[in-house]
Amino acid sequence: MGGYTEAEFEKRLLELRDSQKEIQSLSAWLVHHRAQNKSVMKIWYKNFKTGHKNRKLTFLYLVNDVVQNSRRKGPEYVKEFSMILMRVFHHLAMSDIDDKTATSIGRLLSIWDERQIFDKTLLKDVGQLWSKKRSKLKHRQPSGGNRTSTESRMSAEERRKSAEIADIDEMLESPLLKLNPTKHHEESITLSPRMGSPGSGDPPEPDELITALQDLENAASSDAEVREKIAKLPPEVSEAAKLDNLESYEEGQNLMVQVESASQLLTTYNFRLQEELKERKKVGTMVSEFLSAQKELLAQAEERLEVYHEKLETIKNLKEELKSHIAALPDIPVLPSSSRLVPLPNAGDLFH
Repeated sequence: MGGYTEAEFEKRLLELRDSQKEIQSLSAWLVHHRAQNKSVMKIWYKNFKTGHKNRKLTFLYLVNDVVQNSRRKGPEYVKEFSMILMRVFHHLAMSDIDDKTATSIGRLLSIWDERQIFDKTLLKDVGQLWSKKRSKLKHRQPSGGNRTSTESRMSAEERRKSAEIADIDEMLESPLLKLNPTKHHEESITLSPRMGSPGSGDPPEPDELITALQDLENAASSDAEVREKIAKLPPEVSEAAKLDNLESYEEGQNLMVQVESASQLLTTYNFRLQEELKERKKVGTMVSEFLSAQKELLAQAEERLEVYHEKLETIKNLKEELKSHIAALPDIPVLPSSSRLVPLPNAGDLFH
């Protein structure tokens, strides 16, 4: 994937069409560059506000795909989008969008609530805001006859866009994106480095680092065959004093062939050694970035563990207080069984 720049992202965003394939492609690129989440959300929100009203749903589908598919690697996008979510829906509430788009946005909110993508309180506030918007839209909805005539005048372009939106709706309902509810608690505490690495801005994945280290096993310095050939070169090809021992033209020609062959061998091997040196520096940087990220993750885990220890201690104290409270309650005498109760006197017995 290409490197991230704000200009490149803005270019891709402006060229984005409302098709499932293009949305998923751009989403995968953004997830790969999740270390740039703050810049991504800044550019996204700027273009979302200034973009045409027909493009706003496409922008929401993009950010939906990003937040859902990035959660396994880290919570960066979820946190950043949560900070602007209310502003996004305030903007949508003020926009003159059609009823079909409003319904799709409402479905998007339902999906976020079902899959617990964002904080429940935040989604509740956003949902209330959007419900007010929907009620206003229903009051402005045209009569049945007018709506029928409007639908009959739908152009081929609008029908094409409706089909593409249907594809995207199918993507939203895809089981691949739907997370197992039993795993939500585990994923909700996913840790991630707060800052990008000094090299590429994103620490390498473990698989990438392992592959790079394995490639070094086949580097030039480990090529025993070539090293043996170099060790077996005759001394005449490297010692100028040996030229004095030449006795004929033929010996000189043979020595020249040997020197050229040795020179080619050494040139190729030196080039491979230079490439290996570059690769080792690159891998060294990757290891350094990876270790820095792991140290930061460890620090985050220790902080989280300390928080959980404090919560556990609080629960234990509450439990002890509850036990003490229950023990301090007065004893309630057991009432006799209803079968042993003396029957109440009737009216006739009272006058005897």
